[in-house]
Amino acid sequence: MRTWIAATAAAVLLVGCGTAAAKPVTARPRSQTVAASAVPLRARALALAWRLVDELSPPPGTRTVHLAKLPPPLNQPQAPLRPGWVRVTGTLEAPAEPQSVWEAMLARTPLHDLGGLVPGASAGTILPAPEPGLDVAELGVTLIQLSHGTVLIVASAEAAWLPVRTAAEHLDPASFRSVTISAQPWQSRVMTRTFTSQADIAGLTSIINAGVPAPLSVVSGMHCAPVAIVYILRFTPRTAGGPPVVLTLGACPHSYGITVNGKQQPSLWDNGKLRTAAGTLLGIRYPLGV
Repeated sequence: MRTWIAATAAAVLLVGCGTAAAKPVTARPRSQTVAASAVPLRARALALAWRLVDELSPPPGTRTVHLAKLPPPLNQPQAPLRPGWVRVTGTLEAPAEPQSVWEAMLARTPLHDLGGLVPGASAGTILPAPEPGLDVAELGVTLIQLSHGTVLIVASAEAAWLPVRTAAEHLDPASFRSVTISAQPWQSRVMTRTFTSQADIAGLTSIINAGVPAPLSVVSGMHCAPVAIVYILRFTPRTAGGPPVVLTLGACPHSYGITVNGKQQPSLWDNGKLRTAAGTLLGIRYPLGV
């Protein structure tokens, strides 16, 4: 699973946050194993959000705390939940310095790819398509130094099971007579080839049909390291009245866009499979640009 840094807030937070009753951190009770298809998507999203918070692995002696209110800027009202999303928040108090707390949490997923965190700052991670049926999960963590040797850990996780794919996005390979693939390598000429083999068309459409929708509100806020090659795939219908399909795998490898008969459809997470397949057909040795 690829992980991206989603946010970095640099404000140093204030000291002096009152706490109520506290208790040692214990593992959250797990429900009995049930087939994924039998569990409602909302319940699965909620379970995933709690699991992300539980996996932070703070240092020994950390305890759950219940706060009358969070110190600024965390005391600002949270944005309303988007339709199809759930959110959970955990507040912990650790008897340690911020750097040692962060190093302890980095020892385990899901934060191990984030690198260093400046004490008094926030960091987050985005997990695209973390489980079948769930589209995205987000986790944000903030460390607040309450006093010498005491750190407040505030973790908030969100998970979504929307949007859903449209029927127009399901591509029937038999309805296309060809696919034209264009590749624009960095500082090089465009490479274009048209393929009419049903095996090639079916291979590409099977990857697309297995794609997971990427919520636009998440993708638009993500930062990325540009890839070396941009791909455009144009599927030509077999009949004159059939809808043409165009996919654009841009320079930012988070998601790719798809239009059917000129109408934009929900974007799909880019897991690299479609880039690899398109590059292989074109004979590009490193289709991912790495």
